[in-house]
Amino acid sequence: MSTSPLPLAVLYSGLAGTVLALIVATAQQRWQPRVFFLLALRLAIGWHFLFEGLHKIHSHRVGPTETSKPFTSEPYMRVAPGPIGGLMRRQFEDPEAVIAAKVRRPQDLTPEGFRALPAEKQVEGFRALPAEKQAEACPPAVAEQLGKMEEAARKAVKAEAEAEARAATAAEEKAVKEANEAEAKALKDPKADPAKVKADADKARAKAKADADKARADAAKKGESFEAVGHDLVTAARASYARWVYGVDARDAKVKFIAQEVPLTAPQRLAHLDWLREQLKAAEGRQSPGLGNGYGIDQKRAAEVRMDLLTAESDLARDANAFVAELRTGLNGGKAPEDEKPPPSAGQRMDRVTMWFLVVVGACLLAGLFTPVACVLGAGFLVTTYLLHPPFPWYPLPPNTEGNPLFVNKNVIECLALLVVATFPTGRWMGLDALLCRCVRGRREVPAA
Repeated sequence: MSTSPLPLAVLYSGLAGTVLALIVATAQQRWQPRVFFLLALRLAIGWHFLFEGLHKIHSHRVGPTETSKPFTSEPYMRVAPGPIGGLMRRQFEDPEAVIAAKVRRPQDLTPEGFRALPAEKQVEGFRALPAEKQAEACPPAVAEQLGKMEEAARKAVKAEAEAEARAATAAEEKAVKEANEAEAKALKDPKADPAKVKADADKARAKAKADADKARADAAKKGESFEAVGHDLVTAARASYARWVYGVDARDAKVKFIAQEVPLTAPQRLAHLDWLREQLKAAEGRQSPGLGNGYGIDQKRAAEVRMDLLTAESDLARDANAFVAELRTGLNGGKAPEDEKPPPSAGQRMDRVTMWFLVVVGACLLAGLFTPVACVLGAGFLVTTYLLHPPFPWYPLPPNTEGNPLFVNKNVIECLALLVVATFPTGRWMGLDALLCRCVRGRREVPAA
């Protein structure tokens, strides 16, 4: 109850009012059990839909906290193996599309220097190329993202040069102040040699000035060459990413059953994905004689490999994006680029529609407004969730599943219940549909149960 978006007093009042309305409506229909249970079923499903939607909206209003995060269906979609799972995954950032654009080698940009080399020699051939050639082999999508940071890199270099000059001046002033204080303190000693004290202080001041002049000269040189330095930094960033793509450099990655991260190159991770796809194909092939059922161990193996493949694809796409973000941050002087906020993806827009859809359908069911339409819409939503994670024996169970459903789960039961409610005039027994009916058709007797 603590996560409810409504105050407890309002919640209890609404619940009490709903129960009272149910009793009154049943009494008006001569206390027929069929009326009571059909109305109770409609109200229960409406309550479920309404507060499920309100909770999701509330999570966005509150924002991320230590105990909760704003609602998103992306994790649920990412592991959806059902018939429409692939379509729904593409509404968010599609891992396969990211891998194709940012991880796989751009064949049209393959350097001529090692195109004909055997596979085991290509890494050494690419390593021997100059940085400019390596940068040319960077995937176009990544090269474009890094290229947009060239102006930011120039500004960052210029700002860094200015900061170094200011730091050199500050260090000189501090050193001179310390030398002056040391000289004044030493002269207070009657045994001190004034000439030697002054000579030591002059030496310290001269050293401070020389060090500051050198630092300022280096900073001025960097500031004057910031135009070329910006281009060179982008070239180096592109070459760094290309070395990962072509297998020269490795980056830490998570591997199943290994606690610590393992350094892997992009080709190694792509080879692992290909291996998982072959394993999945073989596991699904062993199930085909039993029309998808197979033996229990085959079902479990196929489900595990399918989940491993989806997870590995998502991890690789996320790590590629993280590498690009890291390079862009470096080009921006160590600060995350202040890019314009990207437009919401189709999946994020779908989440917002889903939240309000649940609220509207739930409210209509509770109020008995457009009841048949609300029932059919709610049933359609449940069919969609069923097709995402169908409880087939050859598919893994969705996250947080209760029990062990086989073909029939709670979504099927609730969908059938909504369709049953849609076939009865429950909105006219108790709800605003009775008022609409009177307004549209005139004062007619409401059909009895």
